[in-house]
Amino acid sequence: MMYKRTDLTLSMFYASSADADGNKVATLTMQVIAAEVGAVQTSQLRCITDSAKKKTYSVGEQSVSNGSDPLLVAIENYWRQSTDVVVKGLIAEVTDFIAGNINSVSTWIGQFGMKVFENQPLDERLPESVLQADGGSATATGS
Repeated sequence: MMYKRTDLTLSMFYASSADADGNKVATLTMQVIAAEVGAVQTSQLRCITDSAKKKTYSVGEQSVSNGSDPLLVAIENYWRQSTDVVVKGLIAEVTDFIAGNINSVSTWIGQFGMKVFENQPLDERLPESVLQADGGSATATGS
């Protein structure tokens, strides 16, 4: 099955740790979800801060359920392009979330860390240039 932007949603999880060298590691796990099957594309985006406060941005593990699906491949590639800009924006969103939304009732922690958002429409989270890989357009989906 080839996915359309309207078939999928995006969820983001945040976790932090330290590596063997004592660097701080912030990991954002981005999951593209298809309602009928679950995660169809997962990417881990990292911000590593060393003792001198220098930040390095990278893409960690990635998986895609169908490497022939143009939209899934475009999303997977999106995380690799301008990774620093993408991660900085997402980290700012995590910071806002932590500042205003953490509580014992609504905050969920799972295998990928703290859930920051879930099941967001792709057209609210990804640029049209990425979404065009599905052969559609923003006007065709009502965006």
